[in-house]
Amino acid sequence: MKKIIILIAVNALCLIAFIVCLVMSSSIRAPLRSQQAAAAWGGQSGERFSQVSVFFPETYGFDVDSVRGLRQSVDKALLAASMESIPGLTLYNDAWSTKTDVSIVSERGSTNATAFAVGGDFFMFHPLFLRDGSYLSPNDIMKDRVVIDEELAWRLFGGVRVSGFEMLINERPFIIAGVVSRENDFASSKAYTYGAGLFMSFDALEQMKEEREETVFIHTYEIVMPDPITGFALNVLTEAISDESVHIVENSTRFSLSNSFSAIRSFGARSISTDAITYPYWENAARIAEDWLALLLALSLIFIIFPVICAVIYGIKIIRVFIKHGIFAFHKISEEIEHRKYEKYKLTHGEDGEAFIGHDEIY
Repeated sequence: MKKIIILIAVNALCLIAFIVCLVMSSSIRAPLRSQQAAAAWGGQSGERFSQVSVFFPETYGFDVDSVRGLRQSVDKALLAASMESIPGLTLYNDAWSTKTDVSIVSERGSTNATAFAVGGDFFMFHPLFLRDGSYLSPNDIMKDRVVIDEELAWRLFGGVRVSGFEMLINERPFIIAGVVSRENDFASSKAYTYGAGLFMSFDALEQMKEEREETVFIHTYEIVMPDPITGFALNVLTEAISDESVHIVENSTRFSLSNSFSAIRSFGARSISTDAITYPYWENAARIAEDWLALLLALSLIFIIFPVICAVIYGIKIIRVFIKHGIFAFHKISEEIEHRKYEKYKLTHGEDGEAFIGHDEIY
């Protein structure tokens, strides 16, 4: 009896640990909204979409003209797959960005900050929580609007209700469009190490660099597009770019079970980077999450093995008992049937086996 109690307790602990691993996996995966653009873009349409990110080395030379060329390749691929945009609507959405350092001056002080120069519909891919104002939009005519984070807002103005305020970025005037909160999940908190920051138009950064006869290139390109068959979107981008120095990631499947198994097999080696790519913080956060999901998957498999083995062993024993009792019951039923047949036979044939002759037949 004591052994049975211990066995039940061990199985219960293993099952609890297994459930905890599943809950932790969900809590790691869910907050990373930068990896969920496909679901946001698809909405309730029921169509399959995929989010793909492309990361370029600093010396690659991918610019806005390259974006136009890449869009043409996407359009051709969609047309070849019998998918055309409806007038006024588009089948896909994209964004691009690069990181730089800037100096900022406001009425209350000055500071240095990290700026992400963004283009396209960047905040559809990165829907940071708005504390005040609005995002930058690809439809903005003026490129002198910026979105700053809470830390920079407090440092420069002593509060977050500062949309409409002005400040100088590298000695050029800009208007604050909005204030956002940074992601606070554990992966993003580890990955974002830049301190105060802001988001500005990629076109504005290009203009600033041109004045200094400097060139600015895109380091990250993101797209969400139809994926009628698995891998279609990833193949379109891979064929359009076709360069081994570029790293292309399908965000929509990176937290899948199969990808977690792949991460387990390459655990340890994944941290070794031989490319010249500087990944943005949201990609580093996703890679941290991938590692944790792989670890939690491995632990959950370990925790569930013992209960499964016990369930199989005791299941086999129970089946054997049922089979044994079933056969015994079958024999009992067979014996009862034979006994009833014999009793009936005695009634019709008598004890000595002769047929019983009725009274009327004798006389």
